[in-house]
Amino acid sequence: MPGKERGAGGPLAGIRVLDVSIMAAGPWTGALLGMLGAEVIKVEPPAGDGTRWVMPTQKGMGTNFISMNVNKKNMTLDLKRSDDRAAALALLGTCDVFVQNFRGGVIERLKLDYESVRAVSPRLIYCSISGFGETGPLSKAGCADPIMQAFSGFARANGAPGEGVEAFRFTGFIDLTTAAVATEAILAALLEREQTGAGQKVEISMLEAALEIQYTRIAELLGAGLVPVPRGSASPALAPDRAYAALDRYIFLTVHSDHEWSKFCAAIEQPTLAADPRFLTNQSRVENREALDAAIEPVLQSRPAIWWLRVLQRHGVAAGLAHDFETFRHHAQVIDNEMIARLDTLHWGEISVGGVPWHFSRTPCVVRPPATPGENSEEILAGLPTVAASGRAGRSDA
Repeated sequence: MPGKERGAGGPLAGIRVLDVSIMAAGPWTGALLGMLGAEVIKVEPPAGDGTRWVMPTQKGMGTNFISMNVNKKNMTLDLKRSDDRAAALALLGTCDVFVQNFRGGVIERLKLDYESVRAVSPRLIYCSISGFGETGPLSKAGCADPIMQAFSGFARANGAPGEGVEAFRFTGFIDLTTAAVATEAILAALLEREQTGAGQKVEISMLEAALEIQYTRIAELLGAGLVPVPRGSASPALAPDRAYAALDRYIFLTVHSDHEWSKFCAAIEQPTLAADPRFLTNQSRVENREALDAAIEPVLQSRPAIWWLRVLQRHGVAAGLAHDFETFRHHAQVIDNEMIARLDTLHWGEISVGGVPWHFSRTPCVVRPPATPGENSEEILAGLPTVAASGRAGRSDA
C-alpha cells in the first residue's frame, strides 16, 4: 500500500489487524493475514479463547490455539467492561482490518457492530464471520465444523460405499476453508479501499464457504442430475480414480483421459484391458467401475506400492502414496519448500506448524511463534494516548 513500510515481513507489512475472534475460522483468518506480513493483535477475554484447552495440549496449551495464533501479538480485554470496550474502539482507530466471529446479536450488545465501529474508523475493513449468514432464520444459531458439514450436505457425500453420513473428523475442515475465503475477501476489500479511500463490511459464513468448496458437486447435481453418494476414495466422474491396495500399502492413482487409460494398461502389463469394450471410454469405465476394479485390483495387489508408483509415473499416469505426517514432514519435497515450520517458544518448547503457503520473490513471508495470552497488553495499550491517560494500561486482566 502507498506509504506503508515494506520489506521481508510479507506483502501486507504496514497493515494492522485487530482480531477478537475465537476458536478456529476467525483466528486462522488473523493468522493468515499475519503470515502475509500484517501486524495482527489478538484480543482474548480474561477467561481465554476456548481452544487453549482443546486436546491435544503441549505443556498445558492447546496445539490448536498455538497453531492458529502464529504471527500475532496478544492482549487481554473484557469487552463487557465499558473501559475495555473503549480501549478496543481506540485501538480500532489505528487498525486497517477488524475480524470478529461472535454469534449473531453478541457483537451488537458489545457495541462493536459495524455501524458503531465505522463511526470511529470509516476506512476500516470490518470482517464478520458467522455460521449461517447474518440474515435468515438461522442467523443467530450457533455452529461448529461438524454441524456445518452435515447442514451443507458435505457429510452425506463422504464415507465408504453404503454409508449414510460421514464427516471429516479432524478439527476445522470447514473452519479453515472459511478462513481462506475470509482472507480473500479482506484482501479484495483492501485493494478496493486503495481506489476509493473507503472501508466496508465484509460478511462471510461457514455455510457459503462449505458451498464454495462444493461448487463442482453443486454443478453435478443441478446441471447433470448426478446425486452425490459415498464412494470411499473413488471419484464419481473418473475411473479408475481411487486408492488401490498394493502388496504392502495403498497407492492412489488417477486416469484422466482415454489416452491415459491406454498408458495405464501398458504400465500394468494388461494390454487386453485397453481394447475391452466395457472400458474404452471414461463414461463406459464409470458405468462399469465394479468390473473394472475386479480386473485391476488383483494386478495391483501383486507388487509393492513404490514399484507401481515408479512404473505409473514413468508411463505418465498420475499416482501417489498415502503418507502419514511422520513420513510426510521428512519428505525432501516438503523440506525443500519449507512447508513445515519449526519454532522455538519460551513456554511451550519447540513446536511444529505448517509453513507459509505462498512464496513471494520480493516480500517473503515468515512464520513467527504465537504470543502467550496477554503478553502484549501493556505495550499495545500504552501506545493509545487516551487509554494510557485513563490508567487502563496499568490494569491486568490476565
